[in-house]
Amino acid sequence: MASNKYYPEDVLVEKIQSGEYGWLEYVNHHSAEWQEEYESYCLNNGLCICEESAEQFVHHKDEELEKAIGER
Repeated sequence: MASNKYYPEDVLVEKIQSGEYGWLEYVNHHSAEWQEEYESYCLNNGLCICEESAEQFVHHKDEELEKAIGER
């Protein structure tokens, strides 16, 4: 993955909503950790690195967060 400038989540959400960014750009500008996790996610699930899998990954991360909050 390319080295990119990272943005806070609220900025990324605005860029998605405005159409400036797609899901792949969202992942790439979220954090280096997310870039690495996304690559592993694609590799482990036989997915290509593309908009569709990036969107799936973001939903996967949301589910992980919801589960973690629910376990408190």
